Amino acid sequence: MDGEPFYTRRADYGARILVVDDDPLARRSVRAMLERAYYQVETAAGGAEALAMMPVCKPDLVLLDIQMPEVDGLEVCRQIRDMQQNDLLPIIFLTGDERPDIHSLAFQVKGDDFLRKPVLQGELIVRIRSLMRLKRLQAEVQEERDTLLDLQKQREQLFQFIVHDLKNPLSAIQVGLELLEDGSGSTLSQIQLRRLRDTAHTMGRMIQNILDIGQAEQVGLELRKTRLSLDTWIPACLKELEPQARSRNHELSWSCPEGLEAEADPEFLRRLLLNLVENALKYSPSGSHTMVTALPAGEGVRLEVRDQGQGIPAHLHEQVFQKFVRIHETGDTARSGSGLGLAFCHLVAEAHGGRIWAEDNHPRGSVFVLELPAP
Repeated sequence: MDGEPFYTRRADYGARILVVDDDPLARRSVRAMLERAYYQVETAAGGAEALAMMPVCKPDLVLLDIQMPEVDGLEVCRQIRDMQQNDLLPIIFLTGDERPDIHSLAFQVKGDDFLRKPVLQGELIVRIRSLMRLKRLQAEVQEERDTLLDLQKQREQLFQFIVHDLKNPLSAIQVGLELLEDGSGSTLSQIQLRRLRDTAHTMGRMIQNILDIGQAEQVGLELRKTRLSLDTWIPACLKELEPQARSRNHELSWSCPEGLEAEADPEFLRRLLLNLVENALKYSPSGSHTMVTALPAGEGVRLEVRDQGQGIPAHLHEQVFQKFVRIHETGDTARSGSGLGLAFCHLVAEAHGGRIWAEDNHPRGSVFVLELPAP
């Protein structure tokens, strides 16, 4: 009715509190204080009893004496924290222990608050209400965080499904282009078909990079290592990019000591090398030269890809291996990339126990260096 006061029930009204103390007088005194504040109270006469009650009682807060026989309060707190879903449970120590380091010991075992006996009712209730409110806020934040993580996971899974479904129509396009490129037709049409085919292959690698990055972030890359003779493996890889290099008046060359071997997953390493060389073709001007070099590095192997592009600013040498980081080009020949190729290369290097980085290639361009450990 109008004019009557409006009352709301406290959020912690009726909360269950477990009081653990070996002193029966202390237990009765604290129980009386709490019941006057409309809390439900359970009591335990020692640490072992309290630990046994936890799964059944499921308290909203624990008031815990420190000096108890057999299992003291510090050990009880430590074991409660080790129990599942008790990381946010408020625990207040009530003690007459006068040791100077008792505060630090209490917080080392992840206690939330500390009161010295004899306890005043007003102070005790204020501390309890503050911790209960903090617990509710922490639980709300954690629930929102879990919801956001779940939504993010669903979004990433949907993205992976969409990208995966793009592979089928793209494969059909690639097959059709290869059938059309049968040597008939004008020179101009053949050039255009080769460009379309190269673009389709590039899109295929981008799609596979996205799928592999997603898999690596969830469960890691599954490697199928074998021993590779690099002096035959490198030219076989570069042969895939020779049409692109010719169309851009770009020279590709390689150098590798005879008999140099590496132990690696041949498919992942091939795609790593193709990503690096394709970047060199894309971002270097016409008439440039890209050099792939393999060298022994201690007991391992070092691969270098040297280009003559615009180079990478020094402050971005590490960032370019992160997802979606792209270098902004200027001029008429500026091209954009997905920002995923180098992130994929970084994942492959790490999966092999190696490392990859970028350096300056004087007087112009960049050097991408991959080091693989000895088998």
